[in-house]
Amino acid sequence: MEATKRGRVGSNHEDSPTKLPYLPQEVITEILLRSHARSLGRFRCVSKPFHSLISDPKFAKKHLDHNAVRLGHRRLILSSNNLFAVDLDSIRDGCEGLKDLTSVELDYPLKEDVDFLSEVYKKAQLKLNPDGTYSSGIYKKRWVCFFGSSNGLVCMANILSLNDVFLYNPTTGECKRVPDLPESLRSKSNKTSFSYGFGFDSQTNDYKVVKFMDGNDNYVYSLKTDSWRRICNMPYKDVCFLTSVELNGAIHWISILRGGETTPKVVTAFDLTTAKFRVMSLPDLAEECKHIFQRSKVGILKGRLCVVYLCMKMHDVIWVMNEYGRESSWSKIRISVSYKRMTPLCSTKTNEEVILLDGHLVLYNFERNTRRNLKIRGVEFDKSVGGNSYVESLISPNSYV
Repeated sequence: MEATKRGRVGSNHEDSPTKLPYLPQEVITEILLRSHARSLGRFRCVSKPFHSLISDPKFAKKHLDHNAVRLGHRRLILSSNNLFAVDLDSIRDGCEGLKDLTSVELDYPLKEDVDFLSEVYKKAQLKLNPDGTYSSGIYKKRWVCFFGSSNGLVCMANILSLNDVFLYNPTTGECKRVPDLPESLRSKSNKTSFSYGFGFDSQTNDYKVVKFMDGNDNYVYSLKTDSWRRICNMPYKDVCFLTSVELNGAIHWISILRGGETTPKVVTAFDLTTAKFRVMSLPDLAEECKHIFQRSKVGILKGRLCVVYLCMKMHDVIWVMNEYGRESSWSKIRISVSYKRMTPLCSTKTNEEVILLDGHLVLYNFERNTRRNLKIRGVEFDKSVGGNSYVESLISPNSYV
């Protein structure tokens, strides 16, 4: 009799499942807006309404605005033999010390494009290694180079074919190949040297790629219109290729001015909203370096414009512009380690700086003037490794409006 009762209870329970409480759409939207972008990628599979909402470009913008201040979840993207993402917020400097970081191998443009890559490698006369990489002498492949990131989109290209530029969201895996310059805009000049920059125009809510070509042929690509246009000339002779940063709504390069008996190096800033150029003088870099091939590049250190050396000689100096746009505010910072190549990547929550330093990933404390090497499982570091930082977002390069 008891068994029968228990059976009936179980049967009634199965016939009357617990109903989930009804939530208004506004509440669901608020919950989703407060979630991490990576989690939302999985939530797309919950239902068609979820997929429709999370895939909406307007929702992506709201999510970005909401989380930029509240979460600010940032990651590193590193280019070794592949692309890897590293969680910046996992970097801790507590009583337990630093531990090895974990990385996630990314699916990215060109990774599986065997036909395209084989053709590029043939032109570069590289040989295929047993592990699937290509090399020429001691140089192993590091094909992807970065031109900046903004709101979760990373601008990148194959280093052997810089005409193939992509806007890539490492969080969602979406990418878009930037179209080639149309024939009607192309210069008749036979010069082929050029450089790119990437940033966000907050006035028009548009992502823009800037292409500077030797010979004063300059162009801007708009993601919103998916088109190129020509921009005014600027008085430069050369730019420091592959090295540009976006700060305060402008893209910055090291340039050499044209004309005159001397050719001074300057920082050139291109305003993404006004499409106008601004030139800022550099500190006396030659004072610290007399090398015949002395070069330098711009970076961002603690949110400020900085200049570091890119040279065959060892240096222990960084220049920082303490007040943006004020040339007299350049200050020299001497650090406790010498370098030939340096790339500041980002600041941590502990107010330290993550820096690529001659093939090592370093956590540098400018207050104590100390450094620690960071190890990332699965990533081989050498002098060819490139890096950038980005925030996680849902911004799509394919459906931006």
